Amino acid sequence: MKWLLGLTVGALGLGLAACGSGSGGSKPAATQAGGVQGGQGATATVVGLAHNPGQGSILVDATGRTLYLFEHDNGTKSACTGACAPVWPALTAGSAPSAGSGVDGSLLGTADGQVPNQVTYHGHLLYHYSGDSGPGDVKGVGIPGWYPVSPSGDKVDKEDATTSSTSSSGYGY
Repeated sequence: MKWLLGLTVGALGLGLAACGSGSGGSKPAATQAGGVQGGQGATATVVGLAHNPGQGSILVDATGRTLYLFEHDNGTKSACTGACAPVWPALTAGSAPSAGSGVDGSLLGTADGQVPNQVTYHGHLLYHYSGDSGPGDVKGVGIPGWYPVSPSGDKVDKEDATTSSTSSSGYGY
């Protein structure tokens, strides 16, 4: 139970730090999601695994928010720029990302493209969807080109009628 409290307090601290002019001030607050305070002020980003009833096993951040890949990216060069970026904020890491249970740590990395230290998994840049309001949401499913990520690093291409009906935001890019 202590680890859950620590995780919650750490995540709240990051959210507040991202709003100020400190080290996270230059990045949108959403890019900080998934990070938890590690030792000596370092930010550790944990990529975990969750089971979603409509999608199966998918990658999530430390708070349980779904992580997506964009199939139009070219390796570690993001195709999500301009108006796309705030809708699909990048998952970033202040240090090397960590693998949670069920995640292959050897597939994790970071890339310095349009967004410095963007987390990668199996060569795919990882993103959140701003329309997902909390853990377990997969409202980005059904938006062309965007997919949750499987534990093997592949896109999860399952249309889930219960979530996709709310995902027609027009931000398919």
